[in-house]
Amino acid sequence: APARLLDTRDGTGGVAQSFGPGEARELVVAGRGGVPASGASAVVLNVTAVQPSAASHLTVWPAGVARPDASNLNFTSGSVIPNLVVVKIGDDGKVALYNNSGQVQVVVDVVGYLTE
Repeated sequence: APARLLDTRDGTGGVAQSFGPGEARELVVAGRGGVPASGASAVVLNVTAVQPSAASHLTVWPAGVARPDASNLNFTSGSVIPNLVVVKIGDDGKVALYNNSGQVQVVVDVVGYLTE
């Protein structure tokens, strides 16, 4: 069953604060929401941008490595846009999320995981 890992609107999984422009945060995924603490190599996440103040994009990647020059979710001001993302889990059990422009609330639900 899907499990909520992050909701910046109410503080689930972190702080109750929207992502600002150029802001990156790390999110623990290993050992949460049905993902095993060890043995999972990647997670399947439903990432949703909620009421962004500007057109922007979110990038999701394994924590601990350089952010790729790509986007996983593109959105316009005032929209609510989800996208399914498969991302490798960083060595520390985390993924990273980055917002390019404006303010945006972010919701992340884990819907599955992969093993090697």
